[in-house]
Amino acid sequence: MHRFMVGPENIRDCVILITGSDLKHLSQVLRLGKGDLIGVFDGSGIEYTARLAEVGRDQAVAVIVESRQAETEPRIRLTLYQGLPKMEKMELIIQKAVELGVYRIVPVITQRTVVQPDTRSAEKRTARWNRIAVEAAKQCGRARVPDVSGPVYLKEILVSLGAPDLAIALYENEKKGLKEILKCYNINDVGNMALFVGPEGGFAREEVDEMHHSGILTAGLGRRVLRAETAAISGISIIMYEMGEMQQ
Repeated sequence: MHRFMVGPENIRDCVILITGSDLKHLSQVLRLGKGDLIGVFDGSGIEYTARLAEVGRDQAVAVIVESRQAETEPRIRLTLYQGLPKMEKMELIIQKAVELGVYRIVPVITQRTVVQPDTRSAEKRTARWNRIAVEAAKQCGRARVPDVSGPVYLKEILVSLGAPDLAIALYENEKKGLKEILKCYNINDVGNMALFVGPEGGFAREEVDEMHHSGILTAGLGRRVLRAETAAISGISIIMYEMGEMQQ
């Protein structure tokens, strides 16, 4: 069944309205019509099965057959704080992070960030990143779309981080592995978690010291130095596995 995302404002009185690019995809690419069943989600965790009642030039109208709370969302709310790499790498990280179940993604500007976007380019990139998150959520069957924020400086994040149940930064010079750290925690006690991953070149030593001062643990991923995108995907995968989020 083909899946579409609509805003909550397009769902009312058991009727769903589909417009914009999704309407074009539905009618011109997939050639769906009256009577066809579709899957719809609103980005907040609710899924719908709906039957198309009308497909017009400006909108498609579908009647809700069934609604349900999605079962694809992880129990753990994992926020990825990703040191900003080059554009195409960030897009890959967002796509795979959404597939793996992250709750939120925050691009981070660090000492070794190669490209530091200005306000205008940052807004364009953030809009594109969120579109990628939507498409990834559609593809992998999620009913909630993780928010991707605009780039934020690491120092600002450390001031406003709050108190997650567990916060870990991946650091290539740390001997203690990520799995070893996770084994020290009862998975039922970890509801909110933060994972920090550096950009190309990793975190600077003084940044690691600042994170330690803020209560963030550091963990390694073995004897090999991984690329930023590989470290992010590996770190998220290990966390989700150890927290029991990769079981049927």
